[in-house]
Amino acid sequence: MKKGIFFAIVALAALAGLFYGTPYFAMNQIRAATMTQDTEALATHIDRSRLRDSLGSQLRTLFSQPEVPAGINPAIVDPLLDTMLMPDGIVALMKLNARYETPAGKLSDISGRQRNTLPAYTLHYIAWDRVVVQRAHSRSRIGELTLSREGLWHWKLTSVALPKNLADA
Repeated sequence: MKKGIFFAIVALAALAGLFYGTPYFAMNQIRAATMTQDTEALATHIDRSRLRDSLGSQLRTLFSQPEVPAGINPAIVDPLLDTMLMPDGIVALMKLNARYETPAGKLSDISGRQRNTLPAYTLHYIAWDRVVVQRAHSRSRIGELTLSREGLWHWKLTSVALPKNLADA
């Protein structure tokens, strides 16, 4: 009887760990697809309608600010969203943080040569069904990703934080 309870507790703990770790696994798949620019693999991890709504809201807010030049018409949002949600646009969105932030320092190996390292990310649960992924050591929210749970085990990208000065670029 005691062995049965022990194995049940171990199985429950393993299942809870797996349940907790699924967004980490999804983020690793997203990062790998982004780095290799595998747009088909990346598309399987994106909720296009929710991402479109999130980006559209951010762009409408951005273009309604008084400091935006008068020549920029808010009607440009829908065509801009169409471009951003194309395969190459999504890869560019995923790499957004790297463009707007300079790295704190590059790591070098013992010989003093610069090493290319994959960007490190931190992942934080904000609800049982939503996590926020941010580049480690980031000083801003630019490129911050929000993943939402789809079903019990799968996660989809639903939001990317855009820079506030996007209209200046």
